[in-house]
Amino acid sequence: MRCLLPVLTVLSAGLATAASPAEKYCRFADHSGTAHYARVDGDTLLVLDAAPWSGGRETGLRMALASAKLLPPSEPRNILCLANSYAGKDPNPPPFIRWFAKSNGAVATDGDTVPIPTVVDQLKTEAEVVLIVGRRLHNATDSEARAAIFGYATGNELFGFPESFQRRNGEDPGRAEVMLAAGLKLGDRFAPFGPFIERGTDWKVRRRTLRIKNTSTGKETEHTSDTKGLLYPPEKILAELSRVLTLEPGDIVFTGSDRSFVVDAGDTVTIEIEGLGQLTNRIIHP
Repeated sequence: MRCLLPVLTVLSAGLATAASPAEKYCRFADHSGTAHYARVDGDTLLVLDAAPWSGGRETGLRMALASAKLLPPSEPRNILCLANSYAGKDPNPPPFIRWFAKSNGAVATDGDTVPIPTVVDQLKTEAEVVLIVGRRLHNATDSEARAAIFGYATGNELFGFPESFQRRNGEDPGRAEVMLAAGLKLGDRFAPFGPFIERGTDWKVRRRTLRIKNTSTGKETEHTSDTKGLLYPPEKILAELSRVLTLEPGDIVFTGSDRSFVVDAGDTVTIEIEGLGQLTNRIIHP
């Protein structure tokens, strides 16, 4: 865990710089535990007085990035995820998005551990691009939804298969809707994302690398793919979701992946998406 500087220091006027087309944002906790949003300028955090999508302005305070305790980069009211959203994963993909929701307890970020729920026999992970909503959306058009995309982040989408739990309850572990059963998608810290939000970039043809390592067992897995197989453009995803529920600034949408991998307690999962950064989480026993 990174240590905090004891105080935030005031920027001199000469250090303030104009925003570049590509920008990076985060949230962090100061020495008192208070959360702040910040724009990342190289190795320095330029503290904002509010969330960037709410018009947050630089306060003149700064902090060294290396000394900051980074938090999830937004505080989503809604955490939504897509299923079967990549070409080739389903030979007959539906013409509309298939999605599910996670609880707020699923929020996590880089460096956080993820406990395996006691009813889960198998836990899986996926490397995903995450959309960050920057404007309130309700019954939005594709154009309105496109304008509402604040930025993108790296995401680790986790889910489980409680097969023995189902058998104990007389259920068929192979039933078609097993992925929607309670507990499979809703585990604590099952939706790590961040630690940064990248703005001024796009989702197209981004290289994704997922690594799983366990020094105790010698396990090493690496998979590389890219985002060009995403079936639905981000604006269509947000527009369709907004016709079911209202999306608020800071909400997040995991856009799915083409492959998932089994992880066990003791494994460390590192996900890197080109241009969006790296996210690492360790899997632990509850």
